[in-house]
Amino acid sequence: MADNLLTITIEKLVQGGRGLARQEGQVLLVRGVIPGETISFTGGAKRKGVQEGTVHEVLKPSPDRIAAPCPVYELCGGCQLQHIQYDAQLRFKREILVETLTRVGKLQVEVPPVIPSSNPYGYRSSVRFVVFRSKPGFALGFHEEGSHAPVAAAGCLLVPEAMRKVIADVQERLARYGKLPVQVESLEVRRSVAFGSALLSWRTGPALRSQAEKLFALFQDVPNVVGQVITASGEGNGGRSQRWVQGQDWIADRLDDLLFRITDGTFVQANWPLAETLARTLVEWVAPSSGIRVLELYAGIGVLGLPLARRGALVTEVEANRWALADARHVAKTNHIGRCRFRHLKAEECLDTTESGEYDAVLMGPPRTGLSPESLRGLLALNVPRLFYLSYDPATLARDLGKLCAGGYRIVRLQAFDMFPQTSHIETLVELAR
Repeated sequence: MADNLLTITIEKLVQGGRGLARQEGQVLLVRGVIPGETISFTGGAKRKGVQEGTVHEVLKPSPDRIAAPCPVYELCGGCQLQHIQYDAQLRFKREILVETLTRVGKLQVEVPPVIPSSNPYGYRSSVRFVVFRSKPGFALGFHEEGSHAPVAAAGCLLVPEAMRKVIADVQERLARYGKLPVQVESLEVRRSVAFGSALLSWRTGPALRSQAEKLFALFQDVPNVVGQVITASGEGNGGRSQRWVQGQDWIADRLDDLLFRITDGTFVQANWPLAETLARTLVEWVAPSSGIRVLELYAGIGVLGLPLARRGALVTEVEANRWALADARHVAKTNHIGRCRFRHLKAEECLDTTESGEYDAVLMGPPRTGLSPESLRGLLALNVPRLFYLSYDPATLARDLGKLCAGGYRIVRLQAFDMFPQTSHIETLVELAR
């Protein structure tokens, strides 16, 4: 073993949370380290000229190093930064964002400190587990980093205590059963921050209604659970998935002065308190006045666009997910927001049919893959005075900003939010102007 060890000093963290070092012209990547640390390194897989590996021993630890509180941190692929003090996590995330914007987008941007989460742990209001066989019954967990091997993690520390009680009850019942009525693949638990109600969403293999009802019966009396949903694979059913509901298929939550309905089939921010901060920041930046016309692409349930409409903007919500669009309509109706309209379209389809001069601003929160080439072309053709881009991935953000700036826009301001402490994820809001 000693012959295969290298002694290296970590230069920086890169996107994904791994440490980067260089040895004789070779780039080395390793998990669980901090810039400035000297470690002994065991080499692993080589990909595209990059040597990946693992820490054998930390020879010179960083003053920012702490003991990770999660017992499965070394195995689980969910978190990457638990070994780093929280203030330092924020600092390193800012550095990653600056480096990525410079390297990928060729951009020189003023990047302020990352806005922290009010809770470094216990912040998630939704979490998805894999369900796997664990004698004598079944267990909830996540995948081991870099593989599909399951790791038992029902007690995940990113989940608040009240939500962990619901999960623990489900886990205790799963552990009792040697056989379930249907092949269960995953479970998503969502909990309302404002009201404490929870929703269980199961994904299963092919199932009959009778099997779904039997699974529901095993968990129907879990305290604070207001509903369960089963989405069964369409295998053997012409490729069509099936869906059954017991009780509600939604929970309600409050964001500032708005009441939201969140259905099981919709995307929603997992860090709800920081989502409030993000929504307030956007309202401040847009400064919605009576008559300003805003197009929101990838609108989801309207967490960002509807607060603008509440304050006087004329907002068009565009969303391809029909469940999310139905929730957004419901939010507008429940909260008596009249200055908005809704379009069930993909972003590319909407941009293709929108005329130049139709809007004063475009708001968009695309998936981690960023804007498609068609969306970028459509945005540049619209010639909208202001763009607001919420990104979930620094690399695709840097790529898209580079293209938008080359197309005639300039970056006015930028702000990152630490929606997912203990992980490498970074969310960034950017304002651009013609």
